Order: sequence, then C-alpha cells, then structure tokens
Amino acid sequence: MERPVYPPLSKERMAKITMQWRRFQAGGDVDPSTVRPMIQASWKRCRQARLPSDTLTLCPIDTPALELAATRYRDLVESAKHLMDKLVLSIHLSKSVVTLVDTAGLVLHASARSQDLENVPYGVPGRRCDEATIGTNGMGLCIIEKKPVHVICSEHYNASLHYLSCSAAPIRNVAGELIGALNLAINTEGFHQHTMGLVEAAAHAIEEHLRLRSLVRNQKVILELLDDGVIVLGRDGGIASINRQACDMLGLDAQPLGENIRDYLPDGEVLRAVLADRNPFYDREVTFQSREGRLACALSCAPFGDDGVILTLREARRMRKYAARVAGAKAVYTFENIVGGAVALREALRLARAASQSEATTLLLGESGTGKELFAQAIHNASNRRKGPFVVVNCGALPRNLVQSELFGYVAGAFSGALKEGSPGKFELADGGTLFLDEIGEMPLEAQVSLLRLLQESEVTRLGGKQAKRIDVRIIAATNKDLPTAIRNNAFRGDLYYRLNVLTIHIPPLRRREGDIQLLARIFLEKFATSLHKKQIRLSREAMAALETYQWPGNVRELENCIERLVNVSPGDSINITDLPQDIMADMARGPLGAAGEPAMSLKRIQKALILETLRETGGNFRRTSSILNISRTTLYAKLKQYGITADTFRAP
Repeated sequence: MERPVYPPLSKERMAKITMQWRRFQAGGDVDPSTVRPMIQASWKRCRQARLPSDTLTLCPIDTPALELAATRYRDLVESAKHLMDKLVLSIHLSKSVVTLVDTAGLVLHASARSQDLENVPYGVPGRRCDEATIGTNGMGLCIIEKKPVHVICSEHYNASLHYLSCSAAPIRNVAGELIGALNLAINTEGFHQHTMGLVEAAAHAIEEHLRLRSLVRNQKVILELLDDGVIVLGRDGGIASINRQACDMLGLDAQPLGENIRDYLPDGEVLRAVLADRNPFYDREVTFQSREGRLACALSCAPFGDDGVILTLREARRMRKYAARVAGAKAVYTFENIVGGAVALREALRLARAASQSEATTLLLGESGTGKELFAQAIHNASNRRKGPFVVVNCGALPRNLVQSELFGYVAGAFSGALKEGSPGKFELADGGTLFLDEIGEMPLEAQVSLLRLLQESEVTRLGGKQAKRIDVRIIAATNKDLPTAIRNNAFRGDLYYRLNVLTIHIPPLRRREGDIQLLARIFLEKFATSLHKKQIRLSREAMAALETYQWPGNVRELENCIERLVNVSPGDSINITDLPQDIMADMARGPLGAAGEPAMSLKRIQKALILETLRETGGNFRRTSSILNISRTTLYAKLKQYGITADTFRAP
C-alpha cells in the first residue's frame, strides 16, 4: 500500500485540515488523504481522555518539578541554551519560540523575546506541554512518536492553538536514550516546510554537544585516576590542563592554568626538546622546580595536533619503589618468624627491636647461617619504613669492576656497554626504604669510600655523572668477618667501620642456643613432612641427643638442610641415630677437641644429652627415666653423679 503524499502547506490545505478537524469534533470520519494517521491517532487519544477542544486552561508553573529537572538535565540545558538562541536568530521572524522539554513534557528552557513568549504562553519554563495536558502538539507528539514531527494549524487538538505551527525533534543521550525534545513554535503564516530541517539540525547539534561534554568529562575522570602526573601544554608552553596527581607532585593547591611550563622546568635542553623540537621521548630523567623544592621524575613527551604537547610525569622515587618491588626487593619475615628461647637469642632480639624504632645504621655480626638477613628483614618490617623497599646487596657476590655501578648507578655513556638511558643503583632503588649490605666485609676499598660519603651526605652520584641526588635510605650491614682485624690488615676502612658500628647486634651461633636445637628441629620436621605430604615424622631420643651435641658450624641453615634431607630419605615415621648424615656420625668419634679435652661430639656427650633429654621429658622422675633408657636406677644414679646432673632441676616446684 502506497503512503499518501501530503502537499506543502497552503491556504487550501489549511482549510481542508480545519474542515476535517470540525468533522472529527462533530463525531464524523476524517479523510486520511488530508489528515495524517499520526494526527488522527492523537486526536482519538485526546477525545478518549476528554480533553477540551475549544479553550485551553494553562496549567500552573510547577516550580518544584522545574528545580528537580534542572538538576537532572543540567548538561542538556547547558548544551541547548546557546544553540536555541542561535536558532531563534536564524529564523528572523517574530512570534517564534524555541522550547526544550524533558520526556514528561515539562518545559526546561525557552528562547524567545519576551513579547514572543507571550504569544506562546504554554512555552514558559515550568509548564507542561505533553499531549495529556494540552492535547495534540509538536512537543507532546514528538515524545510519544520518538521521531521528528510537525503539527500545523488545525492539526492541534485544541482550537486555541490553531494559530500556531510547530516543528519538534527528539534529543537522545550518548546511550541513544530519549531525554527530551526541541520544538519551534511559530505563527502559521510564517511556517515553512524547511523549518523541520532546521530543528532537526539543531537537535543533532545538541546531541553532539552532549557527546563531547561526556567525552571531556570521561577524559577528566580518566586523567584524575591515573597514577602519573599529566600536563597538557598549548602554544609556547602555556599550561592548558593538568590533573590532580601533577598538582600534588608540584606542590600546587590549585591548577596553574595559563602559567608557563618554563616556571616549573628550568632545564633549557629539555624545554627545547618539548617546545621547539616536539619530538616524542619517554621516561627522560629531569628535575622540576616544585613549591616544596626540587622534584626528580621521569618525563615523557607526546606532541599532538599542530601546537599541543602532553607531558606525563612519574616521580623517580615511586618508579624506583616499583622497580625494587618487581625485582623482589621486599621483606617477608618479621620478629615472629625468629624462633628460639635461648638467653643469647632473646638479647639479640631485644636489641633488634630497639633498632627497628631507630634510623641509626645497624651492624649485624654472626657466623654464616645464623639468620642475619632474617634479622634485617624483621627490623625493616617493624620500622616506619615497612612500606618502602627492602633491597639486598651481597657485597661478596659483586664483580669488583661493577661494584660502583651496581651500588650507585651510572649515567648514559658512562662506560662501554652501559645502557643508553643510564641506570639507577641499589641505593636509589632503596630510596625511602632499607638497604641491606650483606657480607659488608667483602666490599672493595674503592667502593667503601663512596659508601662512607653516602652515609655522611645522604647523597648519591651516579658513575660518570656530576649531579648528586638526595636519597633517604636506612642502612643495615652484616658480616661474619672480624672487622677490627680486617682494619689492622688494611682490608677494611676504619672510618667506615665506626660509621657502621652505631648499633651492633651479635647473633649467637646455634651451638650457644641451649634448647633451641630441639625446638627448631621439630619445627623443620613438621614443615618438610607437610610439604612432602608425609605423615608426621619423629626423631628418636638418641638422634635428638646427637643433634643437640653436634656443633653445627653451618648453624640454623645447616640444621634446616639436615632435617630436610632426613625427611626426604626416611622410609618410615621415625628417624634414628643411624639415619643421621655421615658427617654428623663421623664427628661423634673424631670431632675437634672441646674444652675438657674430649671430642666436641663424643659418645659420652651424646649419652649425657640423652639423659638430660629424658629427665626433661619425665619431669625428673627417676623410675620413668631409667625405664625409658632401659638401665637400672643404680646405673642412672652413677651416670648423674659422673656428669654432674641434678635431677631436682627438672622437677616442678
């Protein structure tokens, strides 16, 4: 079926429409070739709603609803105002009014001269122009149909509006949802078929403006969410936009819009690269002049358009912190991980806890395997620097020719093979945290000079560089060497030793931690049995006595390795003395001589340790002890006298 073609507006057509309107009001049928189906459907809805067709009583201005809608549709109104004013001016006709309504038909804004607005009183902001209120009209029909419409002369349901002709177009948000309509009402004699095109174009422009506002708002939100500082520069370096992160980095309370980047970036070479050369670069180390002093950061530059430049700033300390974290520079152990009850260990822990509340340089002394790094991590995690990096440097593992560059970093081109952008050293990576210098006694003398200067000045100069960088690092050093002897042998600088020896903590060897061997052995047994999905394994009394008698030159590390081996090779749920490693068994007979002239680990010492272990377990009960050891009580008394053991020591008071 072909759609009817409606001729342009003319006096003859207006007369025909008026005739059809009267026939409808009289209850007769209308001619579909004259009255469009959309208009007929609207007339029928109005009749069914019993709306008046002769006079129109304006509804009162709904001020509360207008105030609420003004907040909800703020972006729509602000985007439409200017375009509505331009549309009115482009018409060049009097008695024309451009109105903006929401989806409920509430007038949000009107553009017209005051006398023209009197010609269209229902277009006053706060009134309602929906179909249910004033009958068939351009705005109301546009909201219902959700498409551009025009309503001319007698197509209005109410006769009081027949002098007007309206063109309305829908307005949608960025999601494509209908949020309102734009309407041009004009006296019918001034109406033209092209009016609809003007209104549609204006509505489309409003939608584009809304889209741009949404885009700009989203961009601002994204900029504020970025961890990097972002500065947008215009021609000649004027600051056009800046996010909160950049303001915070530069110590600014308000955005310095309109100011010049030259006020904050004094480096002439960098300024030339940004403003004159306009070549992109990434993570170039520069120094900004902030309100709080100098700010070292990595600067990236990305030109856009004909004149614009986007700068991103990454604070150098924060980048080094991330780099240290990625490199595994993190302390995981705390004082709760240091197990033992020996008096010497408790004293070391007391000093370590005191050191954690201080910024003083700390020196950890102890044999290999005693847990010096464990202490260092615990001190860091209990200090105010716990959120900063914990960087470990094994001074004995660094090649002598690379010590300086590894510790202090280097600038571009400092030596053959150097990275072209340079590299920070361990001290810079530890900025804001703790640097643990393990095996400090192995550090070359030339590096000791630079370390001493850093401890005195709290500044580091990269290899090949001239500019010193201020850093905030807490130093914990550790060694198993006798540093005073190394000083006498000219292998260690005395002035550096005195600088490091502010807080000194002696970590006792395992052989001097009475009772801790048994405690640690049981902890390691449970740990490795669990990891290997084995049943719980126990050590026999003879095996435990042998472990307690052994001297453990490798200390806790050696004990842990020994227990791991035993758990791996043990076929059952018990470990006997014959299962112990060969070096421990051999030491029972031919270990180094102890203070009494007997081997450090002999059968007599194991026998004594076994009796002590059993008495401790039985609470000093002679009968149970002799039964467990399978010896007579007379023999037990003799052994106690021989070894100088008093049973009352193990009995509860």
